[in-house]
Amino acid sequence: MKQWRFRVSALVLLLASTGAFAQGPVRAGGADVQVLTDAGAREVAALIAQPGFADAVRSSLHAAPEQGVPVQSLMGRFDPQAQTLASASLAAGDRQLRQRKGLPAQGQGLLQLRAYVPEGHSLAAINAHPLWVASLPRGNDRDWTTITAYDAQGRAHVLDAKRAPDFPVLIVDVDTRRAVQEGMALVNAGLKARGLQSPERIQLSADGTQASLDITRLDRIRLADDQEPWALGAAEVFAVVSGLQVGATAPEMVTVDMPYLDYDGTDYTPQQPLIIWGNYRFNAANVQLFEDDGDTNYQELLVALSNGVKAALGAFAPEYAVIADIAGAILKAMPTSWFANDIDYIDSYYLLQRGQAYQDRMGAANNAKVTLTPITLTE
Repeated sequence: MKQWRFRVSALVLLLASTGAFAQGPVRAGGADVQVLTDAGAREVAALIAQPGFADAVRSSLHAAPEQGVPVQSLMGRFDPQAQTLASASLAAGDRQLRQRKGLPAQGQGLLQLRAYVPEGHSLAAINAHPLWVASLPRGNDRDWTTITAYDAQGRAHVLDAKRAPDFPVLIVDVDTRRAVQEGMALVNAGLKARGLQSPERIQLSADGTQASLDITRLDRIRLADDQEPWALGAAEVFAVVSGLQVGATAPEMVTVDMPYLDYDGTDYTPQQPLIIWGNYRFNAANVQLFEDDGDTNYQELLVALSNGVKAALGAFAPEYAVIADIAGAILKAMPTSWFANDIDYIDSYYLLQRGQAYQDRMGAANNAKVTLTPITLTE
C-alpha cells in the first residue's frame, strides 16, 4: 500500500513539474538547453519530499558537493528499477539534452546535480524539506540579476545572482566536462573527414614521447577574474589550434580539451602539449580559447569550423600571411551568440612560433595569460 501511494504522489508531482520534458522535440540552441535544465531542476525539487531521495542526494554529494553527480546515477540509487515516472521523465530529458548538444544518442546522461554550500554549512546537517533546487539562467552570466530555485511543492523562489545565499542550494545543470570530452572527439573526427586535418597528422605516442618531436607546451595559464555569480560551476575550456597544412593548400585545425581549467583568477600549471610542430607549414600556428558554458552544440561547432572557415577564406595561396587569416575566419564562422550575449570566446594568440618561448603572454583579448615552453620529446 505504501509503494502504491508513492507512485500516485510521483505521478501528481510529475504532472506538476515536468511539462518541458513532456513537450515535443525542442529547437536547437542554448535557450533549449536552459529549458531542459530548468525542467530537470523542477523534477528533482519535486522528488526532495519523497522518502529516501534527500538522503540519496546528501550521500552522493557528500564528498565533493561542488563537483556534482550525474542525475542518471542519482536516480539509479534512488529508484534502481526505474519504476517511477520521474525516472522516465529525467531520462527523456537527458536524451533531449544530448541531442541539443549535438552528441550521439547513446552515452551517459549529461544532466548533473551539484550543490552550493556556504562556508560553515553542510548538506548532511540540514533537513530534507528546506532544500531548494535551482537552474542557471540563460545568457551572459555577468548580466544575471536573479536565479530561480524550486522547492518540493513546486513553488519558485528568487535568489540574488550576485549575492550568495547563507544556506545550501542544489543546482541542476549540464556536465560540461563530459560534454567537452565527447565533443572534442566528435569535432576532431569531423575535421579529419572534411580534409581540415592532414591525413599524415603527427600525434603523440601513447607514452607521450616520439623521436625528435618538437612541441610547444602549456606550462601556466590564468584567466581574468570576471566576478562570476556564486551559482556558476567550473568552466570547461577548449582550444582550437590552427594553421596551414604542410602538404596541401588547406587549413589545419585541431581542438584540444583543457579539463583542468576550472576557474578564473587561478593559476594552473598543466604542462600540456598544446602545439605539435610538423603539422603546421611555416612553423607558425594560432591558438584560440573557448568555453562551453553548457549550451555548445558540437555538430554546429563542427559545421562552423569546416564550412564556415572555408567560406570565410575562399580561394587562397598557402602563404605565411594566411595563417592569421585562418584564426580570423574561425572567429567569423562562430555563432553570433558566442560574442553577443555569452562569454564562450575567451582569447586568441596569433602566429605563435616554433621554438619560441612565451613568458606571461597576454592574449589579444586580454582575457588569458599563458607561459609556453618549446621542448623536444625524445624516446
